[in-house]
Amino acid sequence: MTEHQCKELSKYFLDNGNRKLSTEEKIKLAIDQANSLNELLQVAFAGLTIDAHR
Repeated sequence: MTEHQCKELSKYFLDNGNRKLSTEEKIKLAIDQANSLNELLQVAFAGLTIDAHR
């Protein structure tokens, strides 16, 4: 994680620290934090699995 990403994540936590993240927000955050194509594909498959169980 880069310094910029760490700062943005810290700001996000300060702004939204008292509320729970929705499933969509968790997936978006995981996409933003993916550092390789492999990690991005893992997020995509996890998102599809979560969507299939709705």
